[in-house]
Amino acid sequence: MFRDTPLKTKMILYTVLGVFLILTASTAVIISTVTTQEEKLAYQQSVEMASNYANQFDADMKANLAIARTISTTMESYETTDRAEVLLILENLLRDNPHLLGTYVAFEPDAFDGKDAEYINALAHDETGRFVPYWNKMNGTVSVAPLLHYDTSDYYQLPKNTKKDLLTEPYFYEGVFMVSYVSPIIKDGKFAGIGGVDVSLDYVDEVVGEVKTFETGYAFMVSNTGVLLSHPTYNDWIGKKNLSDFGEDELGKASDDIKNGIGGHIETIDPTTGRTVILFYEPVKTGDFAFVLVVPKEEMLAGVTDLRNRLLIISAISILFMAALAYMIARSVTKPISRIVEDFESIAHEAVKGELGVRAETDVEVDFREIPRGLNEILNAVVVPIRETMRVTNALAKGELKERVNVDVQGEFRELEDTLDKFSETLNMIIDDSNAVLTTFQHNNFKRPIRVQGQGDFKLLTDGIEETRLVLYRVTRQRREAEKALLDYARKLEHSNKLKEKLERIINSSPVIVFLWKDEEGWPIEFVSKNVTRLGYEVEDFTSRKILYGDIVYPEDLEKVKIEFARNVEYNCEDYSFEYRILTRSGEVRWVDERTFIQRDEEGEIHLQGVVLDITEHKKAEEALLKMEEVRKKEIHHRIKNNLQVISTLLYLESGNFTDEKVIEAFRDSQHRVKSMALVHEKLYQSEDMISVDFADYIQNLVNYLFGAYSVGDRNINLKLDVDNVFLGMDTAVPLGIIINELVSNSLKHAFLKGEDGEICVRLKKEENGKDGKGTGRLDTGKGIKAGAPGKCFSLIVRDNGKGFPEDLDFRETDSLGLQLVVSLVEQVEGSIELDTSRETEFRIRFRELKYKQKL
Repeated sequence: MFRDTPLKTKMILYTVLGVFLILTASTAVIISTVTTQEEKLAYQQSVEMASNYANQFDADMKANLAIARTISTTMESYETTDRAEVLLILENLLRDNPHLLGTYVAFEPDAFDGKDAEYINALAHDETGRFVPYWNKMNGTVSVAPLLHYDTSDYYQLPKNTKKDLLTEPYFYEGVFMVSYVSPIIKDGKFAGIGGVDVSLDYVDEVVGEVKTFETGYAFMVSNTGVLLSHPTYNDWIGKKNLSDFGEDELGKASDDIKNGIGGHIETIDPTTGRTVILFYEPVKTGDFAFVLVVPKEEMLAGVTDLRNRLLIISAISILFMAALAYMIARSVTKPISRIVEDFESIAHEAVKGELGVRAETDVEVDFREIPRGLNEILNAVVVPIRETMRVTNALAKGELKERVNVDVQGEFRELEDTLDKFSETLNMIIDDSNAVLTTFQHNNFKRPIRVQGQGDFKLLTDGIEETRLVLYRVTRQRREAEKALLDYARKLEHSNKLKEKLERIINSSPVIVFLWKDEEGWPIEFVSKNVTRLGYEVEDFTSRKILYGDIVYPEDLEKVKIEFARNVEYNCEDYSFEYRILTRSGEVRWVDERTFIQRDEEGEIHLQGVVLDITEHKKAEEALLKMEEVRKKEIHHRIKNNLQVISTLLYLESGNFTDEKVIEAFRDSQHRVKSMALVHEKLYQSEDMISVDFADYIQNLVNYLFGAYSVGDRNINLKLDVDNVFLGMDTAVPLGIIINELVSNSLKHAFLKGEDGEICVRLKKEENGKDGKGTGRLDTGKGIKAGAPGKCFSLIVRDNGKGFPEDLDFRETDSLGLQLVVSLVEQVEGSIELDTSRETEFRIRFRELKYKQKL
């Protein structure tokens, strides 16, 4: 029966059925892949929004705490003891910062000027006369009143006991919901009082209340204990309701995470609407608060649902269109084919099998001769560009981006091949230029711009890298300008020291105090200039030997002064300079710079003469500069980390526009390399000295990230870490991090078959006497480390027990970009690398820590 079915009907049936099966399978895969990516992107966008708002409030709280520290620091160095002037300073500070609710200081009894008895019940004073002014805007206008309950309240007692800064838990005061930022005032090592500011949390409710996401999503903030600090709908819950009060187990888990300073998200029921929502929460570290973003699940995933429905509709329309197209093709083809069936049957069967080299027999009747000739010409015209396009496409898939079309065709086939060549050229140019820019990034050279500006989605990648380069270039330029300013300051300081030596003879009218000492116990003074009164002493105090010079040296520095003097005498030095602390008559500690000249007479007796300069203010300036430098370095590493994360996100998003697995893998490898560099800057930002990285913690984080990125959870592959407690500078940490990234990634991608068990081991040890941490000496192979190279010596081993490294492949000469990077970066850290495949695949690397050059 089926044999009698017309050919046209068969062609329509076969075409529609084949298209239906192909479209059904491809649509299912596309819907699954795209919806999964869209869902991940929706979660990622919500997490980033919550994190950005949390960072914004963290910056606000740091700024408020800095104002409190400014008040306490000002009071610590304040010498005038003018209460009216301090009141004016606090009032101006409150007026200049409209977001503040109050500014205040509170001193211990008689700690400000010793005159508390004269100010009992005066303005800004209570019945004790203590100086406790509180400027505030509680009633809408700026007014001053004495502080209350400071003898019992935490805002005063906790800084007094701990001598540390304090940020209070939110509380209600006279109907205002607020927090207090308090910093202790320390004078001569003793607690003298506090300085602080109050900040209303009403602005938090206003700012957070304006946050909207999707259609009905909203945000609020909670304290460390889960107490609500804001709510867009129920204001009466603020300061009273706790997350755990709503009875949901998931909310209780979120409350525990917030208390421990952990961010995350949960799916729960919104107690205000009864809808299923995704609750994202991120910690605000400075105040132990948390920013909470509430997003209805159906709204967040509405785009995913809409995209799935559209793909289904497109697939259905495609099937109908192919059915109509099949009908038209069958109708136009079956009639002429039926006239030359015997000859064309073989061609049709071979063409269905994919054998396009078969040609029609042209030795037929003259009326039909042009048909097989025309068919052969069509086959030739179609087969040649198809085969050439397949050849170029396969070359591109293998990463051979320089391959081009080599045949001369016409018409739309020419346009197809021109488009393929243009795509190859553009992709090759973008990758070459991007690799060149990334290479310059590793050498801290950010001047090289992106020459190729892509179009469409490629433009997102090139623009993102260019924007990141510009940001890093501006940050580097600012750093160099700061370094130049510091160098200028150092030159001026050196010139000032030389000028000081020339002016030593100007005694009584200068700040320099001249002494003549005797080399005896306690250094009795034979002569001292009259301006010793700057320290509160009189000349007679020393010349009468009531006071020896050793008596005014700060007790903790006395031994160091003796050692320095003895050392210079022993080495026959004629003069030397030394900085230490002394005590004034009033007991104040001051820093001085002593320049001593050692003279010896003919009998060998030693006579000492010298000058002492008060450098206390200079020391304070140095401490301030060090604090500014620390803040600047933290900001630079934080910005670099954020910009590298942006690059990583762009690479991830761009990879979603390709279906070729090799292209996606290339983007993923680049994303992991950027992630390894971002982790270094994150660890530097978190370190105390911002010079060295806790590399043991860094390796743990990097390898865990790679295991997650390659979905190791679906396979039974174990990780074994054997890492010493090592701290490395950035010049060593960045290339070493990329090396570990490439070797572990290669093991995860290529070492184990699907479903196979295995183990990956990463081992980093300090070497002792040229050996590894166990003293085996087995790593002394290869070219070795440069002789005389500075820095500590280390050994790194990355090993797996997978299927093994190909024996016919030289890892030093491979086309793999990852292994090329490994070899190049090992040379950069002045190390050596060897591959041992005798039992397992084991890369062994020896290197020295590069000497980190501290920038001024």
